[in-house]
Amino acid sequence: MYNNMDNNPVQPGYDEDEISLLDLATTLGEEKKLIVGLPLVAGIAAIVISLLLSPVFTARTTLLPPQSGGGGGAAAALAQLGGLAGLAGISTGGTTGDTIVTMLKSRSAKDEIIDRFKLIERYEAEKRQDVYLELDKLVRVSSDKKSGLITIEVDDEDPAFAAEMANAYYEVLRGLMTRVAVTEAQQRRVFFEGQFAKAKEDLGNAEVALKETQERTGLVELKSQAEATIGAVARLRAEIAQREVQLSAMRTFATAENADYRRVQAEINGLRSELKKLDKGGSGGDLGLVSAGNLPEQGLEYVRAFREVKYQEAIFEIMAKQFELAKIDEAKDGGDVQQLDAAVAPERKSKPKRAIIVLAAVLGAGFLAVLLALLRGAIRNAKTNPETQGKLVSLRRAWGLKT
Repeated sequence: MYNNMDNNPVQPGYDEDEISLLDLATTLGEEKKLIVGLPLVAGIAAIVISLLLSPVFTARTTLLPPQSGGGGGAAAALAQLGGLAGLAGISTGGTTGDTIVTMLKSRSAKDEIIDRFKLIERYEAEKRQDVYLELDKLVRVSSDKKSGLITIEVDDEDPAFAAEMANAYYEVLRGLMTRVAVTEAQQRRVFFEGQFAKAKEDLGNAEVALKETQERTGLVELKSQAEATIGAVARLRAEIAQREVQLSAMRTFATAENADYRRVQAEINGLRSELKKLDKGGSGGDLGLVSAGNLPEQGLEYVRAFREVKYQEAIFEIMAKQFELAKIDEAKDGGDVQQLDAAVAPERKSKPKRAIIVLAAVLGAGFLAVLLALLRGAIRNAKTNPETQGKLVSLRRAWGLKT
């Protein structure tokens, strides 16, 4: 279609858009009571509800995680042990903020908090699992990636209780870090503590074995006792030889019934008896002598038991020194988390935020009112248009609504 004045085509799209906007404004005007009334009612209801909600206070504490150190004397000494550190599973890294956050969120930490504050009764929960879920909502633990600081926030209706629980999380964390070695110095201390205890036990067993060997063989000090035994054997044999020479000399002028001859013969028999006892296991009386016949076997057994004691003594001394160095390094390493800001009872509530609640209710109700107004206007228009009215009937039938 053309305009008769300037032969330019008419722009029906512009007219249709203009009419649509006028229809939209008209529809909204007809439903102004709904558009104004619904947000007003929602705002008043939101104010009433927000006033009825109990105020919630948030207590906050800030923690400084352990700072990684150089390792100290125990680390340097540990390096001399070669692959022992790797076999022990000792790591070379420090405690990260994420590790501490995970520990604070662990079931062990929650259990200690629940038992300390009797949260099952406080939250009127039927099961402990319900308290876990409640703590996940009321307690927030976060770590600042830049500064590394860890923040613990606890929500509760009682500000003093919220502050007490937040500080309790710090105490629980220290207990967990004492029980679970997470820093390099702590891992070294735990490792050498176990090795020291084992070396102490092994040394005790070796000393008992040496004592049993001494009691069984009669050896107390191998070198001196062996020399004494050999000397005693040599002395007895020399005396026997001397008596035999003397007896041979006496046979030239005396008979077997001679008193001196019989005395020398008795002395020889006594010396031979003593030598026999010493050769075949005799103790040599009160001289502390051992069997000369079994001296090599007894000496070998004693040497092995004595060597084991000396070996275990050396291991014990090494582990004792490493254990002491590890304890010193742990004390210097700053393995404990430090509480930078202790939680105090908050003076102002953190929830509910009444202004936000009312504003959200009004905006939501306003959007819903506009949507309902447009829907009602469309239904009215459909009733006046036969074609659209037929579509409306079909829509109601499709949804099972009354026509």
